[in-house]
Amino acid sequence: MRPLLLLTLLFLPLLMKGQGFHQPDFFRKKRQLPFIELKDRKVLPLSKFGAHPNDGEDDLKAFRKAFAKAASMADAGKNIEILFEKGIYDLWGKSDGTHALTLFRNKNLLINGNGATIIMHSPMLGFLKMMNVKNVIIKDLYIDYDPLPFTQGKIIALNPESNTFDLQIDEGFPELSAPYFTASAERWGMLMDNNIPGKLKDGVGHLYPYKGWEKIGERTYRIQQPQQRFIDDMEVGDVFVQIARNNGKTIFTSFGGENLTFMNITSYASPAGTYAAFGHKEWNILNCNVRLKKGRYHSANADCIHVSGSMFGPWVEDCLFEGASDDAVNLKAVKKYILEQPQKNQILTVGNGVLKGDVFRFYNPREGVLLDEAYVINIERQKEKNFLITFNKEIQGLRSFGSDKRNDIAYIDTQACESFIFRNNTFRNARRFGMLLQSNYGIIENNTFENLSQCAISMNNGADWGEGFVAHDVLIKNNLFKNIGYDKTFLSQYNAASIRMWVTKLKNPEAKGKWCGIAATKWQGLNTIAIEGNHFIYNKRALSIECAQNIFINKNTFIRNPNDPFSEELDPVFQDNVSNVLSE
Repeated sequence: MRPLLLLTLLFLPLLMKGQGFHQPDFFRKKRQLPFIELKDRKVLPLSKFGAHPNDGEDDLKAFRKAFAKAASMADAGKNIEILFEKGIYDLWGKSDGTHALTLFRNKNLLINGNGATIIMHSPMLGFLKMMNVKNVIIKDLYIDYDPLPFTQGKIIALNPESNTFDLQIDEGFPELSAPYFTASAERWGMLMDNNIPGKLKDGVGHLYPYKGWEKIGERTYRIQQPQQRFIDDMEVGDVFVQIARNNGKTIFTSFGGENLTFMNITSYASPAGTYAAFGHKEWNILNCNVRLKKGRYHSANADCIHVSGSMFGPWVEDCLFEGASDDAVNLKAVKKYILEQPQKNQILTVGNGVLKGDVFRFYNPREGVLLDEAYVINIERQKEKNFLITFNKEIQGLRSFGSDKRNDIAYIDTQACESFIFRNNTFRNARRFGMLLQSNYGIIENNTFENLSQCAISMNNGADWGEGFVAHDVLIKNNLFKNIGYDKTFLSQYNAASIRMWVTKLKNPEAKGKWCGIAATKWQGLNTIAIEGNHFIYNKRALSIECAQNIFINKNTFIRNPNDPFSEELDPVFQDNVSNVLSE
């Protein structure tokens, strides 16, 4: 599928370009260097609109007025800076939507936090949603929640006969009687390592379902679990975190923007993730932190970075991500359900966003087969939200249609977060993956991955989720992987490793429930992955490579972790159904 020339381009030296930022030569689409300066700007002090730090008053209306004024001035052709004073701003107001604040079509804007702290007082709202913004920088802010969208405490008793345990909530943390804990869309908990905040307890499950609770004493709750096996993981004295997660209510969410940069921002909690982007171009996260506050065992309730369908992936450099309860990074391709095939070179699909020239890849998830590839030559809007897409050629093999993961699905390869860069970051002490990659043309270098409960980097499609396709053309270079994988899921999976690569299909497409299960495909869909100069202090395995071709493994070091919780000693590299694997 990929030109063989790309196999060598992965190893070309990186070129140095201005501001200390540099990008690889092998990207299919050359991206801009990070947008970090807005010149000749008009300064709007936030105090001019009635927001004053440290007064305990609700500043939401003042923020909205400042944003509206900045938008109108930008429309008149001016570059605008909204300048905070240092101190604490309180956002008490409520919203019917997902976020407290919205920027709509703002451009040429610098939001300068100047070291200020924003306290969000609604644990079911994100901070800022941006719609079609361009040339926007947000910098020098601290963001926290009060009350927190999670709580924590110590297990003081186990009651296996009733599948319950008793939890005493730590002082200073919200009680489970707060209504948002039961109103939230996702309610589950985690068993934590008592000595390393953010890290899960070794050898236990990574999620404890919500089945209800009752208050039995001062700051003490009896929590129900569905089965005794969950109680068996627990010991008196364990730290337990209970989250109140509301998907979509990330701290920052951006739709359809261009040239958006976050700089020097630290967040300590979130109802969902931290940074999310959809249909975006050229966005950057520089010197930002998702950080554990002293005394807390948890930070964000979902992915630190979640990107779906961006034409360019994020540029993330010099950042820290710790304590989150889901993947630190999740990069996906746009998927399109195929409603029908009117002509051999056409499909009818739902939703807009398709562009002329977009490359589609067609996948049969029942058999795990790539059916065809083609690019778009015409788009016609039909009734309701349907679009007729015409391609440069006839599409072969399509036979199952409809809005369900069991049918043939199209993925847009040119809207798969390509040209992504992750450099000099730390991912540590958290649940699940460091990175889930369903993207292409990216580089991951000079990062540290430590104490993550499952794979540090997992490159696999989401067949049973019906989303995300296969990664290709990725360079993983000069990273440190230490104590990766220690929860029950990781320890039980045959192919778990610090870096895992495989392509999946539906194991039982005829299943009547929500889930079909997954199995490895015969198709070697992962293509052109280079793993070079990394240092692994691994649990179980360092690398697991399946369903792949054109894989380069060069100058890595593999040392088994002396505290590996997996009892059996295995070879550091597992391979199955691969071709053209070059190892040095």
